[in-house]
Amino acid sequence: MEDTDRIDAAIILTLVPGTKRPLSIGFLLSGWDMLDVDVPSRERVEGAMAKLVGTGLAEIDPSTWDIRLTESGAELRRSVNTSGGMREIPGRINESLAGQRMGVAPLELVPEVFDAALEDYLARGQRRAERASRHRWWWLTPFRPRPAQRSHKKPQ
Repeated sequence: MEDTDRIDAAIILTLVPGTKRPLSIGFLLSGWDMLDVDVPSRERVEGAMAKLVGTGLAEIDPSTWDIRLTESGAELRRSVNTSGGMREIPGRINESLAGQRMGVAPLELVPEVFDAALEDYLARGQRRAERASRHRWWWLTPFRPRPAQRSHKKPQ
């Protein structure tokens, strides 16, 4: 397996919460962007998921493409030292995967499912940025004095 495929699989293993709760494609994209500072392509997500399913570390719901860990995937994730922060976990999982022979499941991530999740993720980011950029002129801050306190004297 190429190194990038293994790293992509490690990122997904880092993000999936466990065997009981699945992770949707939309939250996968959000988490991937947080960890790797990059939104993956459909092909990268499809390839990494095919490796995880082919190796028996994850299962996918074919209708929604929600991914959940199998018992062996959860065991591998638990075996990795998580101290040092979230961004270091994929590297440690990658080291664990380096010694394993990984199979590939015949999966095809439908472009419509991926595109809808990507569009939703980007729209959420746009809404968040718009809310953060709104200027609240009525909101008093320590840096903005009350209107009655402003001085309108001309400099001499």
